[in-house]
Amino acid sequence: VEVDDDGIRANAVNADRIRSGLLTDAMIASRSGARGVSEKEYMSGNLLGQEVTADDVAQAFLHQALAERTTADVTTVDGGNIAAALR
Repeated sequence: VEVDDDGIRANAVNADRIRSGLLTDAMIASRSGARGVSEKEYMSGNLLGQEVTADDVAQAFLHQALAERTTADVTTVDGGNIAAALR
């Protein structure tokens, strides 16, 4: 990271299927319908079998803010979505 000498850290949170202004209820209904599953099944379709919330994503941002010796990190918050995993 080019600015590490200045103490600037660069981290990211990689989230998937979070109810928000980007993934609206209408989009969830459309995507779950296209896959032939309920909206609940679509939103919890991960290895943990649980819907990931905006609070879960916020916790990841706070974790990174508190981890003062962490940089160039990508924290994935998706409940375990292998198809979306970083490679």
